[in-house]
Amino acid sequence: MSETDTKSASRVDKDDSGADETRYVDPSVNKVPNYEISEKAFILTQPNSPNNNVELRDSVLNIIKEEEMAPYYKYLCEQYLPRGTLDFDANLYKELLQKNELRIQELQKKLAKVEENDEGELEQAQCWINLGEYYAQIGDRENAQKTLEKAMSRAISTGAKIDIMLTITRLGFFFNDQSYVKEKLEQINVMIEKGGDWERRNRFKTYKGVHCLAVRNFKEAAKLLVDSLATFTSIELTSYESIATYASVAGLFTFERTELKSKIIDSPELLSLLTTTSALQSISSLTISLYTSDYSSFFPYLLESYDNVLLPCKYLNEHSDYFVRGMRRKVYAQLLDSYKTLSLRSMAGAFGVSVEFLDNDLCKFIPNKQLNCVIDRVNGIVETNRPDNKNAQYHLLVKQGDGLLTKIQKYGAAVRLTGSDRLA
Repeated sequence: MSETDTKSASRVDKDDSGADETRYVDPSVNKVPNYEISEKAFILTQPNSPNNNVELRDSVLNIIKEEEMAPYYKYLCEQYLPRGTLDFDANLYKELLQKNELRIQELQKKLAKVEENDEGELEQAQCWINLGEYYAQIGDRENAQKTLEKAMSRAISTGAKIDIMLTITRLGFFFNDQSYVKEKLEQINVMIEKGGDWERRNRFKTYKGVHCLAVRNFKEAAKLLVDSLATFTSIELTSYESIATYASVAGLFTFERTELKSKIIDSPELLSLLTTTSALQSISSLTISLYTSDYSSFFPYLLESYDNVLLPCKYLNEHSDYFVRGMRRKVYAQLLDSYKTLSLRSMAGAFGVSVEFLDNDLCKFIPNKQLNCVIDRVNGIVETNRPDNKNAQYHLLVKQGDGLLTKIQKYGAAVRLTGSDRLA
């Protein structure tokens, strides 16, 4: 926070009763909207989820009541959830709506008083932020965005503008609108380059990492999320346990063995959460089975991760089949890399599956060169045909050498031309 912001943050305006009415604070980590209800509501959309029960619905309703989320309650019942999942209670909606109206009128009254007294741009910005965050809290996306954008126009420091934009971006995460999130993150990135401090850069890294995960850019997500583990402060976006799980999923999918060992398996941050986070336990078991070549347990842990980690996650659910397919290809390639030929029966036995299943599954990867092997069904073996690395290196050397000779010839011609000009 700048010196000007710090001084303004300590300024307090009081109403007639003497109570604190308007205080400018750095708008950094207010947990709005509440990501927990968004994640729980997503689970309710999954009919086969074991967590789809009365307890989960009651938890969603309790948060709606605590946060006074009339607009979001109506959205869930009428648009988002499958019919019959959450019964619409007109009396509850009316009660919440009345609370919303009273609170909005109160915040608007404070805003009007600050603007009428011309108490400064910082104080006005804080009033707009308070109103915008309340709209975000109750799930009124349209009014939240409009109000927070007005707050941005009154904010002075770049840091304050970044914080407001991060709140606007969380609306996109809350409703899982990744196109919207991408647009806002691009705007934040421009601001970060102009004057973002260390903490805001770290928060931006976490936001971008979760977005990359949600749009299936696992490679970039792994890099960002693993880096975020040691500096995580974005508790307004998601929990630390979730970030650890996301980092493990993305890292398992993209890292090679050396990085997988150092950044995931031996990560002190991940190890510290292992005994308390069930989702992390599932993905960690899958990771270790791959790294230690414990192929007999790989498919059971892959299925466990599919059910416990991928399907219940609103960011990973639509990529769950893609992840499972990619992990099957990865483990097949790892096993085949150790052999020139391997019998189908032996390979199937290692994974604990039937020969027919393995045959069919391998055929999904071989035609498009995702696995460098062929199946000899007559003899019942898999023959690997790895690329000839030495031959490829030779051709690359010849190609680069030709390019270098061409540049030297052009340079020589230019030098001779320059010498002729001087003689003339």
